[in-house]
Amino acid sequence: MTSPRETINGEPGALGIDRAVGELMRGRAVQIVDEPRSVIFSAVETLRLPLLRRLQAASGELRLLITPERARASGLAADAVGAMAIGFANPPGIEEIRLLAGVSHGHPIDAAGLRVDDWSGHPQLSAAAFRLAKAGRLLPALLGFKADAATDSTVVRVHVQDIERYTESGQHRLKRVSESRVPLADAIDSKITLFRDEHGQSEHLAVVIGKLDQSAIVPVRLHSACLTGDLLGSLRCDCGEQLRTAVRRIAALGGGVLLYLDQEGRGIGLANKLRAYSIQDTGLDTVDADRQLGFHDDERNYDVAAALLQELGVSRIRLLTNNPNKIRALEDHGIEVAGRLPLVAAVNSHNARYLKAKRERAGHLAEEQSL
Repeated sequence: MTSPRETINGEPGALGIDRAVGELMRGRAVQIVDEPRSVIFSAVETLRLPLLRRLQAASGELRLLITPERARASGLAADAVGAMAIGFANPPGIEEIRLLAGVSHGHPIDAAGLRVDDWSGHPQLSAAAFRLAKAGRLLPALLGFKADAATDSTVVRVHVQDIERYTESGQHRLKRVSESRVPLADAIDSKITLFRDEHGQSEHLAVVIGKLDQSAIVPVRLHSACLTGDLLGSLRCDCGEQLRTAVRRIAALGGGVLLYLDQEGRGIGLANKLRAYSIQDTGLDTVDADRQLGFHDDERNYDVAAALLQELGVSRIRLLTNNPNKIRALEDHGIEVAGRLPLVAAVNSHNARYLKAKRERAGHLAEEQSL
């Protein structure tokens, strides 16, 4: 027998969130309810003209919801502290919406005819909307309108409380899926285990190098996935060099763990990282480029890393990192960080500004090197 809160497919709240994220990724609208308020939203990134026309026909007034980071960086609301809603004097075209949301860039924003309102009076609803978009690795920019509680039955309906419950930090249901011995070029005695987060379907790897002694202080590296740097050898970052250096150092120390985390682009995803690169080419650094897209300086959290270490039976570690946020996050989740080993990468003409921003704006502890 299932419990009163369960269906054949599991807990209804979690099921609704999964379906809502999928709808946004497919270019469909969803309804977010924070009674007595209710809003129908679609993600601007996946918005297409037929849906825009249907939304315009169904609504009294369409509004574009953007984060305060996007509002400040774009100059639409220099003093924004909460979510901002943009209203239009005339029905907007899809390219105008994409430009205002940050999906498109390179053209100046014409604020004539726009009404930019502070949406801080609805913090739970706006935060829930942004969480849904980010869960799908979409830009946190949504187009929608206020709606009655009862609406189109084809629109997936989710409650703010369920979004808060199932997308907040710490809600990880890790499943050990598969593992195998995989000899690495710099660490022959290595085993890779794949864990899947059942909520978001993210896949994380635990690379155990050498013999793992859970009773000792274990050398550990938390490495966020970077396809461009790790696989393709991009010179715009230091990720690939840090990855290979970490494997060699852990092997030289007699063994330990490298966690390869599905958090591309400091948690914004590969598509948004490439957008940020394009913005950086106009002269902005990595922090300001992410803000232009509506993101925080760093969207990662390390709850999943702590959960993975706990799954491996590791509680005392020596962390290979330059990032003090990783140390604090692990300690907040019960992992004892008994020491730190720096990872200083080489500087080149392509990554110098990026490394400078990590030191001066993100607080990384790496020593400065010259070109």
